[in-house]
Amino acid sequence: MKVFKNAADADRRGQMDGMAEPYDARDTQPAALRLEELLRRTARVVGGYADAGAFDMAALGALPVIRKSALPALQAGLPPFGGLVRQPAADFPRLFLSPGPICEPQLSAPDGSNAARALHAAGFRRGHVVLNTFNYHLTPGGFLMDEAARALGCAVIPAGAAATEQVLQVLSLYQPEAYAGTADHLNIIARAADAAGVGFSIRRAVVAGAAVPSSLRASLRERGVALFELYGTAELGIIAYETSDHDGLVVNEDLLVEILDPATGARMAEGDTGEIVVTRPDARYPLVRFATGDLSAFTPGAGSASHTAQRLRGWLGRADQAVKVKGMFVVPAHLAQIRQAHPEVVRARFVISRADERDVLTLEAEAEMPQADLEARLARTLRAVTRLGGTVCLVPPGSLGEEAGGIVDKRRYD
Repeated sequence: MKVFKNAADADRRGQMDGMAEPYDARDTQPAALRLEELLRRTARVVGGYADAGAFDMAALGALPVIRKSALPALQAGLPPFGGLVRQPAADFPRLFLSPGPICEPQLSAPDGSNAARALHAAGFRRGHVVLNTFNYHLTPGGFLMDEAARALGCAVIPAGAAATEQVLQVLSLYQPEAYAGTADHLNIIARAADAAGVGFSIRRAVVAGAAVPSSLRASLRERGVALFELYGTAELGIIAYETSDHDGLVVNEDLLVEILDPATGARMAEGDTGEIVVTRPDARYPLVRFATGDLSAFTPGAGSASHTAQRLRGWLGRADQAVKVKGMFVVPAHLAQIRQAHPEVVRARFVISRADERDVLTLEAEAEMPQADLEARLARTLRAVTRLGGTVCLVPPGSLGEEAGGIVDKRRYD
């Protein structure tokens, strides 16, 4: 097996493997036509519309939001699926139980969660061997990736939560070129392979479950691994996925995504942060306006020539962690982005206060041996990440303590 020296070589291999080929015609479908079809399908699963073509975004916005946090109580009152699923449990191939507890049926299809298009965008192809380290126990992740990879003609190693020693054995014996799991776990495997003198054959990976620091992405790139982030939930499968453009996450072509103000339910303007609310118009298990509790934003502008769907900026935190400043949401994930851009910052926090009847955002940052221009550079990054102007205050190392990484809101309105 040829080992490529860097991610550029890996990406070239992807092109040779047909990585640029569309998964299906919907990749390049005009955005307006895709939206029209999704709205028609939504009208059919909602019912009550004599003319499905009359169902538009305004009609969708008039429907209630279903919160993920409400599912446990809803399902406890009407087990197992809270009345949201139209088929009996026995009609589904697998039945999952995620923490909550939340019951989830697996849709019956070769790729029931419609995740194959995400793996295809990452260059997974027939003949590849995939090391799948997502858990196969009670939760959907392992099976979701397994079926998606096999739908593309890949062979799957169902590693799940196998011990690192066992994973090194399959690395040595099967030499998988593709990986599915968390980025942190992939890094652990790579380091363990180095220590054991085992060849590291993985050249492309789909990762989910946590945001990927830029430092980790760069480290894996140096090993020749082309990394592709996924965003999904147990109920919906893959909601958005990264392509070779590496410009945000493409919204899954079979889902309709809104970004809403978690406090008011109003739709956010393009580029503004809000809660991810998803509609899946599948008659077997329809989820209409399902509020994930996660924050993101649409990236401005249209999609690319290869994928015309809207793009998300990625996971930006939880809605219950969001604080509004000058009408914009600020979340702890913004701090992580700032620290990624400035490795010399060891700890940071946001402090929000009021002055002259206006919100004031302050970034307090600890840095060891800061350079003279660090404060100015942090101020530029603060504006770029939060889209807000703010003040930067450099503080001595150790002064933030347990409040580092969080948001301190000092505003008082009484």
